[in-house]
Amino acid sequence: MANTIYLVDGSALFYRSYFAFIRNPLINSKGEDTSVTFGFLSSLIHLIEEQNPTHLAIIFDTKEPTFRHKIYPAYKATREKMPEEMAAQYPRLIDSLKRLNFMLIDKEGFEADDIIGTLATSYASSENQIYIVSGDKDMAQLVNENIFLFNPGKSNQPPEILDAEGVREKMGVKPEQIIDWLVMIGDSSDNIPGIPKIGKITAIKLLGKYGSLSSVYEHLNEIDQKVIKENLITYREQTKTAEKLAAIRLDVPVEQKLDDLCFRLWDIDEAERVMQELEFRRLSDRMRKIARSENKLEELKKQEDQTVSYQLIDTMESLDQLVTQLKRQKQFVFDLETSSLDFLTAQIAGIALAWEENKAYYIPVSHPNIALDKEAVLNKLRPVFADPAIKKIAQNIKFDAMILREHGVEVRGMYFDTMIAAYLINPGSQLKLDKLSEYYLNYEMIPIESLIGTGKNQKSMTEVPAEEAARYAAEDADIELKLYQIFKKKLTELGLDNLFYNLEMALVPAIMQVEKNGVKIDTGLLQQLSEKLEVKNSKLEEKIYKEAGESFNLNSPQQLGNILFDKLQIHNEIGVKKPKRTKTGQYSTSESTLERYAAHPVIQDILDYRKLTKLKNTYIDILPGLISPVTGKVHTSFNQTVTTTGRLSSSDPNLQNIPIRTEIGREIRKAFIPSQKDWLILSADYSHIELRIMAHLSRDENMQRSFRQKQDIHASTAAQIFNIPIEMVSGDQRRKAKEINFGIIYGMSQYGLAARLNIGVEDAETFIAEYKATYPGIDLFMKAAIKMARDKGYVETIMKRRRYLPEIRSDNFQIRQFAERTAINTPIQGSAADLIKKAMIEIHDFIYKHQLPVRMLLQVHDELVFEAEKSTINNFAGEVKKIMENTWKFDLPIIAETGIGENWLEAHE
Repeated sequence: MANTIYLVDGSALFYRSYFAFIRNPLINSKGEDTSVTFGFLSSLIHLIEEQNPTHLAIIFDTKEPTFRHKIYPAYKATREKMPEEMAAQYPRLIDSLKRLNFMLIDKEGFEADDIIGTLATSYASSENQIYIVSGDKDMAQLVNENIFLFNPGKSNQPPEILDAEGVREKMGVKPEQIIDWLVMIGDSSDNIPGIPKIGKITAIKLLGKYGSLSSVYEHLNEIDQKVIKENLITYREQTKTAEKLAAIRLDVPVEQKLDDLCFRLWDIDEAERVMQELEFRRLSDRMRKIARSENKLEELKKQEDQTVSYQLIDTMESLDQLVTQLKRQKQFVFDLETSSLDFLTAQIAGIALAWEENKAYYIPVSHPNIALDKEAVLNKLRPVFADPAIKKIAQNIKFDAMILREHGVEVRGMYFDTMIAAYLINPGSQLKLDKLSEYYLNYEMIPIESLIGTGKNQKSMTEVPAEEAARYAAEDADIELKLYQIFKKKLTELGLDNLFYNLEMALVPAIMQVEKNGVKIDTGLLQQLSEKLEVKNSKLEEKIYKEAGESFNLNSPQQLGNILFDKLQIHNEIGVKKPKRTKTGQYSTSESTLERYAAHPVIQDILDYRKLTKLKNTYIDILPGLISPVTGKVHTSFNQTVTTTGRLSSSDPNLQNIPIRTEIGREIRKAFIPSQKDWLILSADYSHIELRIMAHLSRDENMQRSFRQKQDIHASTAAQIFNIPIEMVSGDQRRKAKEINFGIIYGMSQYGLAARLNIGVEDAETFIAEYKATYPGIDLFMKAAIKMARDKGYVETIMKRRRYLPEIRSDNFQIRQFAERTAINTPIQGSAADLIKKAMIEIHDFIYKHQLPVRMLLQVHDELVFEAEKSTINNFAGEVKKIMENTWKFDLPIIAETGIGENWLEAHE
């Protein structure tokens, strides 16, 4: 079977991708235009999906002049300069292509056409069919019996593939006549002059009759049209130059051999990271399907070909036999099917179990046709789940264990969560079981929608026939077992065992208890606050409408944009010619955009209105409706697998983003109260933990000394930077030092610092230089972190948590700089996350061991919130402080500050 070699004109595809999105650019969540990269990669992936090439190379022009410019200085002189927004995307595209293993070729002094021509003619044969992926008419000169033009179709249209006959039918001349044809008619895009009065039709007629331009000149006397004959004579010398410009060179000294052009599939882990960075989710799915369909991953076995045995346990006798076998196992997977995701109210539909690959069992307890008695089933399983010697494995083990606990079954020996393992192995990857199955097992699972439907017609799992649920649930358990076998090895290979088993898995019981505890909300106080904000917002609305000169929908970005930029034209006040627009063409009214126009009196009112509205709609009016009717409390979910730094995140509702520095945020915190009479709230907060960790990691003597001497770290920094006694430091100097201290942690540049301090860039550079001189260990730490990221592709926390940073090798300065900032910040912020998680585990164990009248309620970054009996709380606060300060051994003191009050606000102050 012949090789199919696809040579892609990368420069042409780059332009095509840009103009495809010019009216509707693709903007990611970071505000970056990714249109060109998406269009380019999408076209490549489509090519691979449809054509299955054996060889593939992408050829680009270079910025340098070519031999054609030496022959004719005006070559391409009429071309417009590449648009800035297009040029800005080129480095990102090239970086992405390199990371995806595509063969990229360019050569200084030559165009992509010449390299393609050389490769095509060098390797074309009956065994090597060449396809030139381009819409450029110049390329038609290369077409022969083994070289074809491949012009990708638009949208859903099929591609246009031209052989020699196809070229003749489309262009009117044969491939070997294309050069002469171009010489005669000229090429305006390349600024190659043609012969006046000879257009495409005339050229086709002349070449059709005489065969070539040289033959035309041999038969000049036969040409009747006087003007054409005269012009042919007049411009004969010009045609010699034009021929050199139009002819594609076939002798470019390229280094690549045919084997170098073999299509090599991308590394699936790296491809996943690239797609995540670009936020191309659908493209990522297509790339995974290619990996399966092309069968490039030899280590992946086709699960479909394996024989599976999934058994429905539909009698108590078979259940007894199952439990007998289960008790003999050292470990097993369990997976629950439930009626909802609310652990307090969800009903168990059934329980799937597995301990041997390709075998699984499903026990139905709430299905319409077959269901064993739930209590009888749970009574038989309870001793097995309660036995800590038998290891339990699950996907999102916290949820299933919480459901079982609500039904009277304690799960001990929670050993392995496949979702947490996948998160540590490849942070940021998709963690749903079906995606993990596709990614690691090359197996497409039964979609849940096929059982319960979607939208309005979606039904509960308890309404699904037991036989259908059994196939689905047993498959879940079987897949989890197979993933466990893979992940267990990978965790060890990556040195993540300690982080996984001793931190993340050990944390699960603590988080379960926090979520179970919930937090009491003072709804009366929130109601009063809501009414107060309603009045404030009404006054702001009136003020804004007065400034605008009319009423409009303030919550409509489109209407607000029209008022600000069409009617009030606020952009003129700061000399902005064209206000920023969104990808849909509307004026941008984002917070960052509006802050540019803060000098206009209406802007601050709009920003204040939005902040109050957001707090009202996110917390004040929403929290009362989220109180559980079962417990009378709000129960948030804490997620271990969401953030890139390892921090816990909070959702449904998010209780970690309630502002502390604003008056309204403080009022909201006042509504978090003890759930019992004679109980109080305790807040325990790490003091300057990220700076202390930076001092520890960098081993900087000066910063460590400041902490050991219990100095105000910002005043101490100011004293050393400004070279004055610490007692002489002014409030303004301390403020500047504080900005630098925290700015350094987040890799702030001199430009960012200048903006924060409202000073010149040169002054900011001086401050940063003084800071580095004051704390040389920190400067060395930052350089070492960036070097580690470049050398290894990732950075680590104290617990060896990894964050991969492939962007650090990007050719794009902004992307690379962001990665460098992340390389500095991640070990610090990630280690702080690891530290408070370890403290949570120890505090949870302490409460459980001593059976204290205490509940852990919240974790908010560096703060833990508890409620406890008045008689206990002072002693407990001391124990919490001791645990938090001694969880790990550092080179300097770690300080935790505690506070007690009638509500969260009082406790935190």
